[in-house]
Amino acid sequence: MAVTLDRKEEIQVIGYFGGVIFETSSQKICTFHSLTRSISGKYSVHERYQKKAEREFEGPENQTVSFKMKFIAGYGVSPRKMVQKVEDYCENGTVCSFVIGGHKIGDGRWTIDDIDEDYREIWNHGELVSVEITVKATEYH
Repeated sequence: MAVTLDRKEEIQVIGYFGGVIFETSSQKICTFHSLTRSISGKYSVHERYQKKAEREFEGPENQTVSFKMKFIAGYGVSPRKMVQKVEDYCENGTVCSFVIGGHKIGDGRWTIDDIDEDYREIWNHGELVSVEITVKATEYH
């Protein structure tokens, strides 16, 4: 999906997770990588005398995803603000939409279970220049 601004600059919107918009332009890069998605079913197991157990399908489990985001100050984003936004989603139980290329992932609503933060570069006075976070989220119903 491309958006053209008045300045004739084209922004490539890849998708979004809540208020984090995955996009690329000559002024800003905010993307994700290493997306993995798990889909599974839920089963009951009924033990039977002198026979193999019988499985009964109960329905789908909530899907899970994991992905990484790298925020670099030189690419038009504030790493500290972006990390804080994602942390707030996690700590407040915010239900977020997850869309890539105009298509909802799963049922489209997700909550963040946990975040791992890798502080790659910090400058004088604690200025965060580069950070990579790993987000793990579960589908919300």
